[in-house]
Amino acid sequence: MVRGLTAGIRHLFQRREYIDRINVFPVPDGDTGTNMAFSFKVIHEAVRDLHGVSIKQLMTRVASASIDGSRGNSGAIMAQYFQGFSESLGSKAYLGAAELATASNAGASAAWTAMSEPVVGTLPTVLEDFSIALKRKSQQGVDDILEMFEYGLQCARESLAHTPDLLPVLKQAGVVDAGGQGFVDLLEGIWSFIDKGETDEELIDVEDILTANRTALEMDPGAHRFCTECVIEGQALDRGAIMKQLEQLDCSSLVVVGGCERVRVHIHVNNPGEAYLACEQFGDLHQQKADDMRRQHHLMNQAGQVAIVTDSGADIPLEEQERLAIHMVSARLNFGAKEYIDYISLAPADFYRMLEACEDMPKTSQPPAGDFSRQYDLLTGHGYEVMSVGLSEALSGTTQAARNAAARFDGRVRVFDTKTASCGEGVLTVIAAEAAQQGMSLDEIEALLKEFQPLNHTFAIPADLSYIVRGGRLPAWVKRLTDFLRVSPLLTEKNGHFKLAGLTPGIGAKPSALGKTALRKMHKDITYRILIAHGANLEGAQELRRYILGRHTRVHSCHISEAGPALGVHLGPGGLVVGFLPQPEQLN
Repeated sequence: MVRGLTAGIRHLFQRREYIDRINVFPVPDGDTGTNMAFSFKVIHEAVRDLHGVSIKQLMTRVASASIDGSRGNSGAIMAQYFQGFSESLGSKAYLGAAELATASNAGASAAWTAMSEPVVGTLPTVLEDFSIALKRKSQQGVDDILEMFEYGLQCARESLAHTPDLLPVLKQAGVVDAGGQGFVDLLEGIWSFIDKGETDEELIDVEDILTANRTALEMDPGAHRFCTECVIEGQALDRGAIMKQLEQLDCSSLVVVGGCERVRVHIHVNNPGEAYLACEQFGDLHQQKADDMRRQHHLMNQAGQVAIVTDSGADIPLEEQERLAIHMVSARLNFGAKEYIDYISLAPADFYRMLEACEDMPKTSQPPAGDFSRQYDLLTGHGYEVMSVGLSEALSGTTQAARNAAARFDGRVRVFDTKTASCGEGVLTVIAAEAAQQGMSLDEIEALLKEFQPLNHTFAIPADLSYIVRGGRLPAWVKRLTDFLRVSPLLTEKNGHFKLAGLTPGIGAKPSALGKTALRKMHKDITYRILIAHGANLEGAQELRRYILGRHTRVHSCHISEAGPALGVHLGPGGLVVGFLPQPEQLN
């Protein structure tokens, strides 16, 4: 049974590119094949070493792994199919033809209940038609599981071919349902093993297969921007109640799968934080992620052959991220036991309000390597090479997580340590993105970053040293001394760390003091790119910009952004940061 399932999964992997290409519903984000491949990779890893177990034990493991590892709409629906299949087996140790038919029909019925708004002509339709075919053979007295499976496969093929007649958007695009195609491909692989007894015994390696050409879909991703997922853990979880709560949100593509102790939620929303708040009423949240489908759609036609990825430690204005197609991987942040995703479920303005009200210091944590992997998978799967521009490794493990993820991509993904953070990281990321849009190669972009990283400067001034002291980055006596002397410290990046650059008279984040420090490093005959970030202090940031521009007019650009938690948790509300480097001659 495990070998047959392995054969089916491998065949699904080999069809991943085609499934991505025909993905037009519910949104044309070109990732159904990738999501199904990774969903089934988790299943394979969970069962590949199982020997001598009952069918109930096997399917329980499959169901559990699919809930943990499912990705996307189709992955979640398949997880509920396996959950229903497993539950219907009871304590059976053997799977005969009749048991297969009964369990598959239970799984297909469960799959329909996973969706808030079931749509005929999609994956559940193919699951149902396959299962009805098995039941029909069982009712005819067929007890040969091979004959039953072959008939079921034929009916699944016919059902898939019929999906465009049931769903107009498929007929308009001239394709069948992508999720249904993935299920049929899984069945095809299983049948090939049953019929010929052949399978590849090697470990399934997704990276060997993710070599798709770029997809070019022109359809709009839909009204909701973020494909949001999480797992809820608790006792006596009620899927129906969870779905009812989430249906009250402005949302689409809502799928809720699982059992009484673990439930996975898949939902498309514009505000992921609202979805997480609704889910946490029912239990503890895990595996939170929110993918920006609008950006995924835009990347289909992105200029150049290199995509730029950075982390949320780079304080880049949203409009610049959009203009330059910069892909952001968010850090995590905990206020007590509650986890937030930087910029996704917690906006900078809300972060600073919570920081002021919180007695205990919040804890930032690097994005898991899996978050980088998912971004790299998407980009390389559409034919791009990737330059990942990262937060100083001396400050955080974020860039190491990026390196761990990049190691699987055989040189198609490179990681660059900026040796700085916030605006310094941001301005380096921006020039990399502009270079990519102008058609520079991965080697050329890496050379550009290496050339300008030593010319990059970052300075910061806190409004209140309390936050740096609370975070353990500064001894308490330093705050007492500066308060007594009525001076404020200026910080700068050195060898990847933020160090004391000097002291300025007065308490608080004085824009003029930070401006003077920056201007001392600017040559009058050189044009600079400047990026300013603030901790809920827009007025101070604007004053800083006016101060610099009034004294150094050779400026390519000077953007203002809100400082995220990566630096803001230490800089505190009111703090200011400035980063700048010479305008590269290589860029138009």
